[in-house]
Amino acid sequence: MQGLEEVNIRKLLDLEADLSDETLDGFIEYIRKHYSLAHIAYLCPSFRGRSVLDPFTALTYSEAWVEHYKDEGYGLIDPVHNIGARSVLPIDWARLPRGERKVQKLFGEARDAGIGRQGLTIPVRGPTNGLWALFTVTSDENDSQWAQRRFELTRDMVHIAHYVHQRAYRLHAKEDELDLNTITKREIEALEWSAEGKSLADTAVLMRISVETVKAHLDSARFKLQALNRVHAVTKAIRAGLIR
Repeated sequence: MQGLEEVNIRKLLDLEADLSDETLDGFIEYIRKHYSLAHIAYLCPSFRGRSVLDPFTALTYSEAWVEHYKDEGYGLIDPVHNIGARSVLPIDWARLPRGERKVQKLFGEARDAGIGRQGLTIPVRGPTNGLWALFTVTSDENDSQWAQRRFELTRDMVHIAHYVHQRAYRLHAKEDELDLNTITKREIEALEWSAEGKSLADTAVLMRISVETVKAHLDSARFKLQALNRVHAVTKAIRAGLIR
């Protein structure tokens, strides 16, 4: 499985340069293919004018399945939604309760519609109070195959889920521009060494700090730059003139 570090940074920069619902859909489709997934679905019921029954969506499901899902009112009984709305941890569909007949019917019809045998949902919170979304990926892998890559997939999807949520938020809610003044000198220094190809260990020696502190500086800078990973953070820092 290709990982997060192999994600094409050009895809991210193109998305940010021409941000729209169409480019967001294109990025999601790129991620689906990159990770060999069956489907991806981003749903945000908390944007203004939206609800659980009519969320903002960016997904790869067929229109037929989406309409059927809405017509059946599955948004009210779907345990993915009901548990995801209250959770902060990733949800493996295999562990969801399926005792109710309607829930069994939902998952049976989803499987028949080609949604996927396995599913993983990442709840996303913020950046303002009351704003939340769900980012779901599905796979046609069997239980053994899924178990072998679920940990690494979850790790990467947490980052991607928050990145997609940030982009969707920029499209459908007011957001302040990046405040580059919040990025500290030490964070910039860590980015500069990273841009020169230095490892975490090398950077720790050069900055005379621990490897864990280097990680903290880079992760903080990544968050402030709204970047998907460290390579993306370096790229955005160069474009913003923070480093050369």
